[in-house]
Amino acid sequence: MPVLFYGLLIIFLGLYLKHIDWSQLKNVNINWWYVAAATLLGLLVRYFGAFIWLTILRSLGASNIRFQMDLMYVYAKAWMGRYIPGTAPWILGKIYFASKHGVSKQKLAISSLLEGGIEIVTMLVLSFALLLSDKRLDVLDSTVKVAMIVVAIVGIAALVPRLFNYWFGLVYKTVRRKPLSVEHLATNKTVLQGSALYLINSLINGLSLFLIAKAVDPSLSYHNIGFVMGVSSLAGAAGMVAIFAPSGLGVREGIQLVLLPLIMPTSLALAVTVISRLWIVGVDFMFFGLTKLVASKSTTASQTDVRTEPSA
Repeated sequence: MPVLFYGLLIIFLGLYLKHIDWSQLKNVNINWWYVAAATLLGLLVRYFGAFIWLTILRSLGASNIRFQMDLMYVYAKAWMGRYIPGTAPWILGKIYFASKHGVSKQKLAISSLLEGGIEIVTMLVLSFALLLSDKRLDVLDSTVKVAMIVVAIVGIAALVPRLFNYWFGLVYKTVRRKPLSVEHLATNKTVLQGSALYLINSLINGLSLFLIAKAVDPSLSYHNIGFVMGVSSLAGAAGMVAIFAPSGLGVREGIQLVLLPLIMPTSLALAVTVISRLWIVGVDFMFFGLTKLVASKSTTASQTDVRTEPSA
């Protein structure tokens, strides 16, 4: 499983980088201080995402879960699975790696579906709040706006605990030939708590995109922070819905290329789109590498403590 996971990751990451239009980076002056600030926020978003995942697991009854670095590393490994088409690598990666630490596979499956659903719906609702009243959004076709609203409504309905538990329990019973235990079911607290946390994460993520845009276009007004946050949330939600696009490749960029030129020159909007994509890959690898390093040191320290502990 790990060999297959990392093999597919390398293959699709290579294809992913191949599709980036590097020519858009010519003659672009970048303020690296803004990029550095965006990178700190990007890392915060990923670590906070791991915290949300563990919080949802605990809300589902996994009381033995602690906010420990080895589980953060599990999340970081599974996070890299986003570069493999489909949602299965991301979900199965967490289930496989986390179950090795004694976490219930049933709770892992439910938490992964809830996590993805809550994140998509939260980003859509946030983008509506920030963009739908903005007249600049008139560049989007009305059918696109309707589709956004329909997806949000369906998502909200699907996350109502009673409906979510019913459909998930039905699928589980069909596949496993036995009913899902009540202890694994989602509650109102699970959904509401997850939504509040993802709202905070979406705002931080949107701010990081604004800083990347500011790094490319120093004249970009701070009055556009809300607009860029809305663009970030809408693009992120669309990228997650497009499950066969590795990490939302093409879909996320398409939305940015339509909306960012409304607040900056088109040539700079193209550069921001390319740079933000490269930046995302870089921050993902930083998150993975830092988490792996800290987890390895934590494991080594624990083993040393066990060896040096005096015998009774």
